[in-house]
Amino acid sequence: MIRHAQSVNNALEGRPDSLEARQADPPLTALGCEQARRLADWSPTDDLCRRITHLYSSLTTRAVQTAAPLAHALGLDVQGLTDAYECGGLSTGPAGGFTPVAGRDHDSLLLDCPTLLWPAEIQGQGWDGGCEPWDSTGFARRAARVTARLRATGGADVIALITHHDFAQHLIADLLGLPELDGEAPTFRLNNTATAYIEVSAGPAPTERRVLHWLGRVAHLPPESVTR
Repeated sequence: MIRHAQSVNNALEGRPDSLEARQADPPLTALGCEQARRLADWSPTDDLCRRITHLYSSLTTRAVQTAAPLAHALGLDVQGLTDAYECGGLSTGPAGGFTPVAGRDHDSLLLDCPTLLWPAEIQGQGWDGGCEPWDSTGFARRAARVTARLRATGGADVIALITHHDFAQHLIADLLGLPELDGEAPTFRLNNTATAYIEVSAGPAPTERRVLHWLGRVAHLPPESVTR
């Protein structure tokens, strides 16, 4: 599991105009592009990353832009997932009354990632952006759909997913079988392009073996390039 690189909105955090300046579907910053490149350059040297057989990504701009250099380095296509977006989906945010915003279409995102495969369920359509109420139970249900899709890939495959900080909490909780805490997922810090390695064995849920090998690893970044 990989969090996307630094986005324009990430770089706004802490600024007094952050709510007004935020974008519904922000691209990566120059530093974010560098983080994504460093991740891609490092991946063929890592014992686990070079074994990746499938690369999945959220359909947000920042996730697809993060996936593109990694896909090139590993020689893989990127399979888009409609359900892997950040909690809340795309909207104008608090400054705009949370008005839903549609995501980019396939042709547009192909300019950022030429190997992006469009989800079968929305072939010939754009992605609606996934705007949704802020509801932890709904996020957990969506995370379960994503992990079911990843599990269905099956066997000894090594799967990488480019996703988002808040939604990753629900993905990790589902994969590890962790309960929600007071209606919320546990919080695990994932900096931009940080990786988490979770091993899930095949088999019925009660006997499924789940191992968290690492969380929040940024071995590919120098300290000055680590961002939240």
